[in-house]
Amino acid sequence: MSSTVSTTAPETPVAETPRRLRSLDAYRGVIMFLLLCGGIFQSLRSVPGWHWLAVQNEHVEWKGCVFWDLIQPSFMFMVGVAMPFSYGRRLERGDSLTRCFLHALQRAAGLIFLGVILDHFGADRIQIGFIRVLQQIALASLIAFWTVGRPMRTQAITAFGILAAYQLAWMFNPWNGPGGPWAMAHENLGSAFDRWLIDRNYSGYYVGLNAIPSAATLIFGVMAGTLIRPARTDADRRQVLRRLAIAGTLALVAGLALSPFFPLIKRIWTPSFTVYAGGWTTLFLAAFYGLIEVKGWQAWSGPLQVVGMNSTMAYVLGNAFGGWFRSLTSAWLGLLHPGLGEVGFPIFQHAAFALSAWAVLWWMHRNRLYLRL
Repeated sequence: MSSTVSTTAPETPVAETPRRLRSLDAYRGVIMFLLLCGGIFQSLRSVPGWHWLAVQNEHVEWKGCVFWDLIQPSFMFMVGVAMPFSYGRRLERGDSLTRCFLHALQRAAGLIFLGVILDHFGADRIQIGFIRVLQQIALASLIAFWTVGRPMRTQAITAFGILAAYQLAWMFNPWNGPGGPWAMAHENLGSAFDRWLIDRNYSGYYVGLNAIPSAATLIFGVMAGTLIRPARTDADRRQVLRRLAIAGTLALVAGLALSPFFPLIKRIWTPSFTVYAGGWTTLFLAAFYGLIEVKGWQAWSGPLQVVGMNSTMAYVLGNAFGGWFRSLTSAWLGLLHPGLGEVGFPIFQHAAFALSAWAVLWWMHRNRLYLRL
């Protein structure tokens, strides 16, 4: 297990592989920057005409889906997209499948370690948990790893096989309460597993078993990466864009069609939510891919690349230092509070932190410093 800061730029693809997927870096950059400044939108809740935007930046209580519920699926989907590129390069340079899996194990251990450390910022006791996105990516990526390099049909069968098995297990087990498997309670398969594993349940009704259906989210990303990686010509890339758009639209329709029977619930990552969120994440990727890889419009994405190429560091900055920064600015810049008001001052704080974090990431980018696990 290791966590290092590299002093070299991300690997330059060898001749046999396509260039770096800038659209994926831009997609990462948008998601990470929204996390860094997300409190800006929540501060607009009381502003007339802007309540709708605040709602889109807070998780739904239980059933349904808004934009903020798509942040974690985007994280996981993007990890999957990158896997055919990263492990493809390793295999091309002669690494064995065993060595690649050992690297995946090492990376998973590093993510879990970092996630546990971040879980304990400001905590007064040790509690190991597995619901943070880093731990979920670590566990799910070990499942998704075995689909890399397989035919896309095999990847699809694996993903939907996982979801079908999980759906049946969730519906037919002795731990469901009187409200059924989709009730907002700690009376379901996931909560029973958490009580067995860590002797407690998580707040917000999240469950550690989310790593299983979210592995399908990663596999959807692996499928997208498998589709994108061989594209060399403009015609190839246009065909990829069409297939991404069609797949994303079909997944959205399928998820919505299932939702009256099997609700969309992000907190327990229901299979219908997995498919629905997979549709959105695929369409998000298609939008960035179309603009950057197909149209060739790259200049606008430069600031996003700074964040996307160092996304783990951006995540650490946001989770470890966001609250500390706002506390510090409240103390030192409190004189601005009366002038900016109850809405303006928190917006100022969140914007100042996001820009400060971006400046740190820009400095690291200029000096070729990247946090890798």
